[in-house]
Amino acid sequence: MKKFLFSLVFFLTGIGIVFAQDSIPAQTKKPMVKAPFESGYFIDDQTVALPPAHSLQLVIQHRFGTIQNGFTDLAGIWGGSNIRFGLDFTITKNVLIGVGTTKNKRIQDIQLKYTFLHQRKGGFPFTMGLYGNMGINCLNKTAFGTAFKSRDRFSYFGELMIAKRFCKEFSAQLGIAWVHYNIVDSTVTKRDWHVNGMHNDNLQISGIGRLKISPQTSIIATYSQSVFTYVNKKPWPNAGLGIEVSTSTHAFQIFLAAAQGIVPQEVAFYNENNPYNGMILIGFNITRLWTF
Repeated sequence: MKKFLFSLVFFLTGIGIVFAQDSIPAQTKKPMVKAPFESGYFIDDQTVALPPAHSLQLVIQHRFGTIQNGFTDLAGIWGGSNIRFGLDFTITKNVLIGVGTTKNKRIQDIQLKYTFLHQRKGGFPFTMGLYGNMGINCLNKTAFGTAFKSRDRFSYFGELMIAKRFCKEFSAQLGIAWVHYNIVDSTVTKRDWHVNGMHNDNLQISGIGRLKISPQTSIIATYSQSVFTYVNKKPWPNAGLGIEVSTSTHAFQIFLAAAQGIVPQEVAFYNENNPYNGMILIGFNITRLWTF
């Protein structure tokens, strides 16, 4: 499965490079449109946006408990929470690498993002990118059952992102992602919830949108849906709505969303909160940039 995912990434990247070379000759390139998003992080999703080349980015992502208990746990603020700290570095203007650590399941992740086509004025209409993530579950091996093998700790997420800046105020992005776990927690994700025999894999489709209401402030919204699972079965879709405030070096997002998992494969595979039943939580993302 890992070989398949890597082959898919290289195949899509090769298509992007050939397309860029053949359709936009160097001597006729149009000027690039401004990036469709202020941050590469968007509630629980990734965007095609990258910081400037040779930038170090600190990321703090926090999810409180659900608001179901009301004042009992102060709308989830006193409830069980999840948090991720990450560091990203842009090797070039088109390539980002990053690492992170997440509280729940003690997941350590390595990520890579690559944008291979850019929206241009009077030219190519979209910005396209690839995002890949490998997660390592570092819980004690007793959490994996009696037949534990070291490969059981690994999970993978690969996504093709297609974004467009429609005007100064509005941008949107469509994402198509493949998710794989070497071992699946059958107490959470049942085999008969899946529409086929691919119990360790899923396909996720996501859509995000941003509406600027001032030079620094935007309304942001997201929705993602796993495809290889039946309707009205876990994992539930993830939906989010929030506010983003950004500057040249900071981005702050506060929002309501359904998923408490933070790494994208956890959102796609293990979201136990049904947003249609009001199972939502308060979350925030903070990024800080240093350019060298």
